[in-house]
Amino acid sequence: MSIRSRLSRADRVRVVEPSIDPGFVNRRLVETILGEPGMSVIDDMTRRLPPQSDWQHEVRLDHIYKDVLLKFCEIHGIRPLEQLLAKGKGTLFSSVETLAACPEVYNAERVVSHWVPRGDVTWKVEFHYSTKWIAADTLRMRLHKGSDIALVAHVDNVMENRLICHPLVMGGAWLRTQDPAWEGHAMWWGNSFFENFIEDIDEFSAVLHTPEPQSHEPMSRIKEVAFKTCLAEILGELVPKDWGGELSDLYTSHIRLGGRRVSAAFLLKGRADYRPMSLNHLGKNNDQIVRLADEPADLLVVQHSHDILPAVRKTLRAFAVQPSKARRYCLIDGKDSLRLLNAYGLYEKAVKLSSHPSSCA
Repeated sequence: MSIRSRLSRADRVRVVEPSIDPGFVNRRLVETILGEPGMSVIDDMTRRLPPQSDWQHEVRLDHIYKDVLLKFCEIHGIRPLEQLLAKGKGTLFSSVETLAACPEVYNAERVVSHWVPRGDVTWKVEFHYSTKWIAADTLRMRLHKGSDIALVAHVDNVMENRLICHPLVMGGAWLRTQDPAWEGHAMWWGNSFFENFIEDIDEFSAVLHTPEPQSHEPMSRIKEVAFKTCLAEILGELVPKDWGGELSDLYTSHIRLGGRRVSAAFLLKGRADYRPMSLNHLGKNNDQIVRLADEPADLLVVQHSHDILPAVRKTLRAFAVQPSKARRYCLIDGKDSLRLLNAYGLYEKAVKLSSHPSSCA
């Protein structure tokens, strides 16, 4: 079942932290990346460990190395893999990525796991690693079968359209919370937890009392600029003018999730391309998602007048949610767009604005 059906609105806006359940830690490579400042932190945390059995001590060490590395990535603004590829710069990335099956992981000393991209990309990404660093049977099984893996990795070599990467940490996407009543549940949602829906946003809460439309067809009459004007009215924002260098269609710092103020960046798609949204809607190499992710926003929102296909949801999640830093993300499809306009009595205004000859598609 989806988060929308399993969790309440109050649960979906809870403050939780992303992490990795480390089943693989290449401590030597982590030490190389962190350098002396990072290692001094690890040494201090290690000295404060209580007396333990050998296996417990090793597990705790892996968690310490992982925690310090993720904090390093957060402080230094390390990007996910697809953003690194789109920008063409950087050697370190923090992501949740799909890796293809690697049958050799049970019997070979060194193996290669291949990246499974979400869309059509020219890059091939390979993860080269020694199996001696795999400490968890669960991770070994997932690598063997192929699965979504949370990881931090370093680009070791670039050959034409091929990246050779060495993972520092790999494991399952994990959540941590200070709320003891919810801690036992949070771990199961992984990186999918950070999706929010229009009813979760306080400024859109009138949709809770508005029926879901049977069809998104009425949105075929609404131009993008008209929807943006109405959206800005709901949020109490001025309507920004479009220009070539914009990162998003609308940016606001006046959004609240469960009463907590956050900033949000919106990517809007109107009736000009009224069909289900695929990755082809988002520009070459997903450059519109790349620009959206460059916004200093806590919440990334993609809106479309029609359906939004799963590949778009997966891609937006990949750019928003990292093991070292998770931002919220939201998709507003045609039905939710119509529901939002109806909730605030703005549909007819949007139709009228869309009929204005000076407005764009």
